[in-house]
Amino acid sequence: MTSSAQLLRRLIRENLTSLDEKKQYEYGSTGYINELDSLIDDIRSLKNSMRKGPNRLKHRKEMHRLQDAIGAIKYLKNVARREGIKSGLLSEGGLKIPRDRRIPLTPSVVSEAVLLYEDFISQFNNFLDSKGLSPVVAKRPVGSVSYYQRDIIDRPESEYGDIDYLVEFPSPEGARDIGDIRSGQRNIVKRYTSELVEFLRSYAPDYVDVGLTLAGARPTPMMVILRLPDGNLVQVDTIVTHSRYVGWMEGRYTPERGIKGYILGNLYKALGDYFKISVGTEGVLVRMRGGQRVSSRTRKGVEFEQVSTDIRNFLVDIARYVSGNNDIQITPLLSQNPGVDPARVTVSGLGKGIRGLAETLAQEGVIDSSTSMLADILERFRLGLIENVDRKARPIGGEIRTSQEYIDKMMALNDREYNKIKIEFGL
Repeated sequence: MTSSAQLLRRLIRENLTSLDEKKQYEYGSTGYINELDSLIDDIRSLKNSMRKGPNRLKHRKEMHRLQDAIGAIKYLKNVARREGIKSGLLSEGGLKIPRDRRIPLTPSVVSEAVLLYEDFISQFNNFLDSKGLSPVVAKRPVGSVSYYQRDIIDRPESEYGDIDYLVEFPSPEGARDIGDIRSGQRNIVKRYTSELVEFLRSYAPDYVDVGLTLAGARPTPMMVILRLPDGNLVQVDTIVTHSRYVGWMEGRYTPERGIKGYILGNLYKALGDYFKISVGTEGVLVRMRGGQRVSSRTRKGVEFEQVSTDIRNFLVDIARYVSGNNDIQITPLLSQNPGVDPARVTVSGLGKGIRGLAETLAQEGVIDSSTSMLADILERFRLGLIENVDRKARPIGGEIRTSQEYIDKMMALNDREYNKIKIEFGL
């Protein structure tokens, strides 16, 4: 077996090379931070794998070294994040509004903001039409505010972390290869982002705070600062999608009502990381190199395969893809929980579906043990929840951003949802 030190050096060298190649990510940018997160995930996976098997007691020193490496990369990530905030590449906590001017995002506040944002999109479309460009389509609020209309009636005191609005951008024409489609989508978003900056600078409605919306060395106009009728400011984040992913995103970006969205997000990620697939904004996507699935941090020589864009049946699609058998015998549990119903999203429902997937693959001999697969995914889920707390508790620029009371609530929620999934997995 390759020594942990050698493998660690290789992982760091490959990842830093991908960060430097062609300057894909500017130091301190979101992409740069995400790459370091991916490296941390890889080292964690290596460390966890060393806890299993007959030699698990022989590698205590190597596991300590790996944990030290994780700590060092976390430190480098924090330094990069602080630099990103200073340069304007990042906003503190994703928020552009100064702390002393923020207001609670209650259902009634969200309702006012949504009306303004939809009018903003309508006026932007008039601008696009004057240039002969196709319009964007405002779909609906997603994330925690998915339920704001219901909450106005029976949970009027609810507060949300942010306001996300799903917007469909035009799709590239003629592209069939997944790589070409993704490249075309990036080019369209880049063009429309530039048009949005021009629109804001020249034709912005008076209820938009253009200064804050375009603040920083690199303007991020997809995070729009709106002025409510009472003068208070709110931020609406544009969640960009394209026609092939609209149905998928309406489910993928909807959490269980009353449960923080990062809970489901970590469960999706834990599932994807187990198989080295992405369960993100573009459906279930696989990166292949040399006939093998590779992680999202691998960029050179990668080909893409689309496994699913059907949020209601994506777990069945994963079973067919991983097994290589479109006629795979689906177990009753997977048949009853083939994916996520956007109208009835629950953490337990996804947990049942993942267990059904594991049992199906074990039944077909694709994996040795459903219990082993589920235990691995559960551990990844647990580590993701811990990282969410760490991010919230970590100060930026010397400022403590989150109260201890909020951290305690997060930890209690994490424990409850972790144990819920543990039970659903039968572990």
